Amino acid sequence: MNPEKNRLLVAVDVDGTLLDTEFDDVLRPREIAALKAVRAAGHVLALCTGRNLNSARALLQNSGWFPDDLPMVLLNGAVVWGDSPRRKLSCNKLDSKRVRRLVELFRTHETVPMVYGTDDTGGHLHHETRPLNDVLGRYLDARRGSVGAVRVVDDLLAIELPQALEVGTIDEKDRIMALTAAITREMGDVVKVINTRSTIGGGAYYWAEVFDRATDKGAGLRILADFVGISMDKAVAIGDNFNDLDMFAAARWSVAMAGSPDEVLNQADLVTGTAAEGGAALILERIAAGHWPTIEER
Repeated sequence: MNPEKNRLLVAVDVDGTLLDTEFDDVLRPREIAALKAVRAAGHVLALCTGRNLNSARALLQNSGWFPDDLPMVLLNGAVVWGDSPRRKLSCNKLDSKRVRRLVELFRTHETVPMVYGTDDTGGHLHHETRPLNDVLGRYLDARRGSVGAVRVVDDLLAIELPQALEVGTIDEKDRIMALTAAITREMGDVVKVINTRSTIGGGAYYWAEVFDRATDKGAGLRILADFVGISMDKAVAIGDNFNDLDMFAAARWSVAMAGSPDEVLNQADLVTGTAAEGGAALILERIAAGHWPTIEER
């Protein structure tokens, strides 16, 4: 085990980092072994992902590795889990009024809104019976198969919409950027739109995910760091997409996956291989062995 002074907080994204795409639902053996090795070396390892609790739990259970003390920063920082056994450390919610207005704005921009409910109400994903683009349809089909907890309704505004964690969608980049600009103009003082590039679709499809204004991966990572007693100057962030930039900015060291958008590559201290090449596992193995980061790199 590492002495306390050498203990790191290692935050690892999931989709595009540990997994090739957001549609995959099983971690490969090398990645699992590397994650275990970091923990065995005495560091605090956390998954820092856009997935919600249902999706993260299904992924780990499908992979045969689900330690009950694994910290998780979920839904881009909207919810932070930690402690042993794991419990919720923080949760940023959208009230029903904001959820309803967001649904209206998504519709105005001809996108299909998905409303992610809170964990204490089952974490269900609601969407409407509307035509879906190919990428969004594939996402929902994969989620139904691996996670479940998807509810389809004719009209989201005709049902009771209590608090939610997120309203989001996947669509072509131009439509997503127009939607993002409209939401930011009208509601930017109370919500935050986080855009990421879908890992499929050849870069043409993007996510728009709307959260409470206080939400991002960097903020979630700081909450976790404070709880576990590790300063952010001993934090490592590994990711591949725009939603990882906030944790790159918060952490002392940042690692981007090969093939990440240029904006992500340019902000990283180190670039590793792709997810398919085991790039994240390689970095985790180096951390576990004490080969990186070194004193000189500090």
